[in-house]
Amino acid sequence: MRAAILRGKEDVAVLDVPVPAPGPGEVVLSIDAALTCGTDAKVFRRGYHARMLRPPCAIGHEYAGTVAAAGAGVSRFREGDRVVGANSAPCGACPWCRKGRESLCDDLLFVNGAFAERLLVPARVVERNLHPLPPGCDPWRAAAVEPIACVLKGIEAAAPEAGERVLVLGSGSIALFFASELRARGVECVVLCRSGTAAATARAMGAASSVVPLQGEDLRDALRAAGEFDVVVEAAGAAETTEAAPALARKGGRVLLFGGCAADVRVSVDPSRLHYEEISVLSSFHHTPRHVRAALDAVASGRIDPRPVTEEPVGLDGLAAALRGMCARTIRGKVPVDPKR
Repeated sequence: MRAAILRGKEDVAVLDVPVPAPGPGEVVLSIDAALTCGTDAKVFRRGYHARMLRPPCAIGHEYAGTVAAAGAGVSRFREGDRVVGANSAPCGACPWCRKGRESLCDDLLFVNGAFAERLLVPARVVERNLHPLPPGCDPWRAAAVEPIACVLKGIEAAAPEAGERVLVLGSGSIALFFASELRARGVECVVLCRSGTAAATARAMGAASSVVPLQGEDLRDALRAAGEFDVVVEAAGAAETTEAAPALARKGGRVLLFGGCAADVRVSVDPSRLHYEEISVLSSFHHTPRHVRAALDAVASGRIDPRPVTEEPVGLDGLAAALRGMCARTIRGKVPVDPKR
């Protein structure tokens, strides 16, 4: 079969590899849809992922597919079933899992390799994070369940309420999934965008309004006319927006650090204002099985529609160019990869 293999920094090749065979509890999927994301672009640019990927290795983790083979002991799925899966599964036994904080699982098992004709899904993922595709939900939309699950977990942490105002710093697909879900919850969402084009997409995804700073303009100056915010979500993963976020929250507000900066980034904060104005700084990483189920419901019901942030599909041979475009920011949305093209 053909699969995209990361061989190093900015080096992805489509190679012929053995077709996987399922072991006990495992299934092999024929991939119907796989989506790129910002993590894929970062992995491509750096040539590795510290927690998950060391080259040479298969990549891709947002997927939907059809069961091509099921291993011994698999009873929930059979050949021909259309399914969508998450990219990890917690152990269910460690102290963090027992506390219901499965994203911090001491033995979180990841799965990668969706940019391929076939994907082997480990038994733990099959058991905890693989789901039937609901009727009428096409695989291209379902493949976005994983990042949407992360967004739902972040919103749970920030706990915005109807009538509050939320500022989302960033205009990538993750930021705009926040906008969609916030609108559905009756929360006014303002999105900080890089361009007018991104602003139009933000409004299509549910933002009440958007702010596009001028070249070199300070974020606080750009947002001065936008009013005060009960919640500020940093969804860009950049030092500038991470440092600015607490200053943009109103008295008693919450700041959600969601985007994830590089390990060497350091920012300064004003502890006096955090203390005297009771501004809470929160964070959220990854997802849990219940957030994956909730994300599938959100997509299947149409509450969150990923199509406005989805680019034209490519085949496996177009993946490397798509990742280069994402790194160069000439491609802003999620690129569907169809292994059958």
